[in-house]
Amino acid sequence: MLFKDIVGQERIKSQLVANVRNRRISHTQLFLGPEGSGHLALALALAQYIQCKDPGPEDACGTCSSCLKMNKLEHPDLHFFFPVAPNQQHKKDVSSKLFTGAWRDMLLQSPYFTYLQWLEKAGIENKQAIINAEDCNNIIRTIGLKAYESPYKIVVIYMVEKLYVASAPKLLKVLEEPPEKTLFVMISENKELVLNTILSRAQILKIPRLWDQEVEEALVSMRSVPREQAHRLAFLAEGNFAEALLLQGRGPEALADLEQFRSWMRLCFRNDRQNIISWVDSVARLGREKQKSFLQYGLKVFRLCMVNQYGAGDLQRLDRDEKEFIDKFSPFIHHGNTLEVVEAFSLALRQVERNANPRILFADLSFTLVEQFRKK
Repeated sequence: MLFKDIVGQERIKSQLVANVRNRRISHTQLFLGPEGSGHLALALALAQYIQCKDPGPEDACGTCSSCLKMNKLEHPDLHFFFPVAPNQQHKKDVSSKLFTGAWRDMLLQSPYFTYLQWLEKAGIENKQAIINAEDCNNIIRTIGLKAYESPYKIVVIYMVEKLYVASAPKLLKVLEEPPEKTLFVMISENKELVLNTILSRAQILKIPRLWDQEVEEALVSMRSVPREQAHRLAFLAEGNFAEALLLQGRGPEALADLEQFRSWMRLCFRNDRQNIISWVDSVARLGREKQKSFLQYGLKVFRLCMVNQYGAGDLQRLDRDEKEFIDKFSPFIHHGNTLEVVEAFSLALRQVERNANPRILFADLSFTLVEQFRKK
């Protein structure tokens, strides 16, 4: 990955290049940025620039033997670790090594993807993935070896907030004092979920959300998307290039959450208990990460409803179908029930993360909504 292929983030790219050229490379770095901001792409470009045999003033050469291997993600001194869980193929004693093929395919397709996309690619979307003790042991073993052909060993840890709490102490010493010429680049999308003991040992690089114009230009130049469509996708993606790519590829499927949520709200408003139970059964069959994503979408809808209530609807980033739904739904989300509804959804999110029974959870949430919709 070359810096020139990264969407936007010009200031961050210049800063990383300057650090390398001035030999001010922190041995443990945390790239902290929202989904789709390019945090993983920046980590790959930094790794390639460091390992390049003939780096230029602004980017790696892209043609030396090291760059060619980095382009194929086959460099022996570049190591990846990421959240995993058992699936149909690997049912126990899982680690990142077992999913290397799927991970490489995902990255080669595009370093702009969502966490949920990775779980689907790995076939573990029905479970909550973690960076487990086996991976921590593998990290320690990896950095204990000498670099194979480059000055640096580079370890990229994707979504470090998924590091299993009981396993974290294994890494604290090596993160604080790694072997010479070893670089840790950790990726995170939520600082609040990263252990404080990890944060205290890393130099944090905050990566901002992309501008709409940057997303639009990237869609036009890199994906050959027509200008008008690229403008609309950039507006809806809210600076998330991964989301923009998803919206482009999904087409009508991009409204799946809206359709499901709208159907659910109608059932709850009518107190149609028989069909509510049928709806609950269908949602219970989804993977936990999809259930979490759907609940987060619901929280977004309630936020948009309140914004609409206060007359600021023009500031919302909605397509025509979502705007029509929000306009009609807003009167039913008001000061009399907003707090209770949001608290119920937030509680449901925490319960999903704790492996609660989805049928009981969504049934209880549905009947809570039935009650709240009756409030004036």
